[in-house]
Amino acid sequence: MKKILLTCLAGLIISTSFAQQEIQFTQFMNNKLYYNPGVAGSSGSICLNAVHRTQWAGFENAPTTQNLNAEIPIKAIFGALSINITNDQIGFFQDIKFGLGYAFQLELANGKLGLGFSVDFINKGLDGGKWIPPDTDSDPFLGKFGSTTMTPELNFGAYYESTKFYVGISSKELLSALSEIDNNFGGVTAIKSERNYFIMGGYNWAIPNTSITLTPAAFLKTDLKGPLQADINVSALYNNKIWGGVSYRLQDAISLMAGYYIMPALRLSYSYDITTSAMRSASSGSHEVMLNYCFKIEIPPREKGYYRNPRFL
Repeated sequence: MKKILLTCLAGLIISTSFAQQEIQFTQFMNNKLYYNPGVAGSSGSICLNAVHRTQWAGFENAPTTQNLNAEIPIKAIFGALSINITNDQIGFFQDIKFGLGYAFQLELANGKLGLGFSVDFINKGLDGGKWIPPDTDSDPFLGKFGSTTMTPELNFGAYYESTKFYVGISSKELLSALSEIDNNFGGVTAIKSERNYFIMGGYNWAIPNTSITLTPAAFLKTDLKGPLQADINVSALYNNKIWGGVSYRLQDAISLMAGYYIMPALRLSYSYDITTSAMRSASSGSHEVMLNYCFKIEIPPREKGYYRNPRFL
């Protein structure tokens, strides 16, 4: 039954010739660069992020996603470069994305304003080796297993961050590229990506006379066609060491999360989604594990003076 439900879901996506919603991460507050290229360089540090998500655990061949991204500030270009690599698998559909971006960082008031863009190269494919749905050969809308196609996409974002709060607005898949995958009838199956728009924000409140910083945050997602998706989160950091929080995703899930700073620059965090939608009857929830590592390379200034080699004294 689970396999049939997933087949129907995937078939509906491709038969209407529209792509699914943008990839969903519960820990959006720890992976802002994935959604907004303007984030690159805002911290002033080199940051590496790695995340693995298993969605709707309990479904056979349910969605799994891995994302690796990095931001590298470079003073000479007045901003930062970014890299985004993503593998997204749902049933027999697989998207592999490789993105390169740049963000211009401007000191503004008591924070930084970042304006960034990125270009993604997306490889879409159908993998018949993992799972074969029933009546494959009789479905004219389903692409041929093993076929792939490559398309480019463009993303843009603006992001402002200070010690007290952050806010960002961005859009992905601005080109709305059309991917064409060979089908079993000698033609092609067209999959059109949709522009997605995101608004995120959060506020850092250091509770007086404690070692706790409380951060309420929100994340809004829409493609202007389907219903608005919203994540509302409250997290707390204790003694700059232990991190935890809870989120609510409208009409979808309640999420519990926790994290620990293994070192001042390295954080490991985990979140678990408790499904509240109709999917709860077949899913045992979603899991997400994430690593964040940020560091700076300090180059000491050259000291004035001169150097004397004792061989020539």
